[in-house]
Amino acid sequence: MSKKTAVVMFVGVFVVLVIGSVLPRFSPDQYAMAQHKDHDGHGDHDKDDGPGDHDKNGGHDKDDGHADHGEESAKGGDKHGGDKHDDHGDEGGGHGGHDEHEEGVVHLNESQRSELKLSHVEVKRGSLASMVQLPGEVSWNADRLVHVTPRVRGIVSEVQKTLGDRVEVGDVLCVLDSREMGNAKMEYLSDLSRFNVARADFERAETVFQNTKKLLAILDPEPTPEKVLAQAHDLPVGQNKNKLLTSYTRMKVNLRNYKRNEKLLASKIASEAEFLDAKGEYEVSRADYSSTREEISFDLKLEFLRAQRDFQVAETEMRNAERALHILGLSNEQTAEIAKQGKEVDADISRAVLRSPISGVIVDRHLTRGELVTTETKLYTIADISNVWVMGRAYERDIRFLKAGQGTSVRLDAFPNQLFKGEVSYVASQLDTDTRTVEVRVVLPNAGDQLRAGMFGNVVIHVNEGSGAAASEGTLVPAAALQRVVNGFVVFKATGPGEYKVVPVQVLGKTREFAEVTGAISIGDKVAIGDTFVLKSEAGKEEMGGGHSH
Repeated sequence: MSKKTAVVMFVGVFVVLVIGSVLPRFSPDQYAMAQHKDHDGHGDHDKDDGPGDHDKNGGHDKDDGHADHGEESAKGGDKHGGDKHDDHGDEGGGHGGHDEHEEGVVHLNESQRSELKLSHVEVKRGSLASMVQLPGEVSWNADRLVHVTPRVRGIVSEVQKTLGDRVEVGDVLCVLDSREMGNAKMEYLSDLSRFNVARADFERAETVFQNTKKLLAILDPEPTPEKVLAQAHDLPVGQNKNKLLTSYTRMKVNLRNYKRNEKLLASKIASEAEFLDAKGEYEVSRADYSSTREEISFDLKLEFLRAQRDFQVAETEMRNAERALHILGLSNEQTAEIAKQGKEVDADISRAVLRSPISGVIVDRHLTRGELVTTETKLYTIADISNVWVMGRAYERDIRFLKAGQGTSVRLDAFPNQLFKGEVSYVASQLDTDTRTVEVRVVLPNAGDQLRAGMFGNVVIHVNEGSGAAASEGTLVPAAALQRVVNGFVVFKATGPGEYKVVPVQVLGKTREFAEVTGAISIGDKVAIGDTFVLKSEAGKEEMGGGHSH
């Protein structure tokens, strides 16, 4: 063997030793990362020249002198070609786990869900031409809302009802200590006393007047005094009865004396002088009776009219005092109770009680014990919450579609999974010149008292309800749910907590609020609105990363 040949063999052995020592140090993680750079197929490893092939390509088998080294290389090849590929095969099995991420599905972790503003809206069947959507705010029914203010100035002495209490008509809300109320009650009691006196005087005058008229009617046929006394025995007339009957009896006695002397004169028994005396006495007594009768009739009429006037004046003053109490908030029953206790000393005469004017719930309260309140102080607000109003504003272009009586569907932010059915009760006749919108009022039943003033939501007005219009219906999604992609539009269908499926759709028509679409979306499905651009971005990352990220 020449020196040149020995050098060449030495170099060859050195190269083989170097290669055999380098390949086993290549770590499995580095190898797996290298393999993942080409994700199109793990089967390409079969085409790669393994360490076993390295012996073939290296041609070391031609030299018998290196049999031991060839065996060592083969062992190295087994180690690399077997262990390494087995490890990657295991990793490939782990990689197969990515099949659990369904293609076109976006997953959000809890942190992402808390940061994003996403809400879900139900897919509906309808027509773009058959509904108008507008934002709305719940308010109490103003026709069934009462602000309770005191009728008198006073100091709060009792508070019997507070926020949230349910009250009925007439329930006591609070009590005031009011000088104004006390003065009004005392004035009423004084006028009531004068009225009672005037009424008694009038009733007596009326009785005397009516009985005197009856007595005069008895005297008209001029019966005997004995018959007059018998008939007038039960007629209470007063002193006028004695005066009138005395005058009448005297006249009747003088009449009999006059008649007797007239007969005696005819018989020449009595003198003419005696006859003339008797005649004169009769005529005087008759004149006296006539004047007494006329005077009594006139005086009694005058006394009766005077008593009647006094009674009417007293009654008017008493009624006005009673009306003053009604103005201060007292009912007929309460004034009657005051009149009944009029003779007693009432220590609570300044007590002013405020009662509930309607049945409902106290939704506001502004008073404390010992507080001085006036007639301008709003103490309570009571609402009948059996139904509520939802106030919205419709755009000018939609006014022509709206009218009272149309059905509505209301979805509130507080109850996103509930749909409340109502009816349009009012469309304003005046347009807001600043916003170019018109006010629309919807009435909603408040079953369970779950609706509260101030809640926000969306109102959908079904403009074709009851009109007989036949509008073609399709699948409607909120316009805000659409996201534009290269090939058209997609929506994100909620399939679970933080899980959204990308659903391509074709848009058939679109308004500001809704879009009619076709695609793999069904009525009743929930689609996302809000920060859907983030879902679009996440879906793009999934697609670029082959459906998963490492």
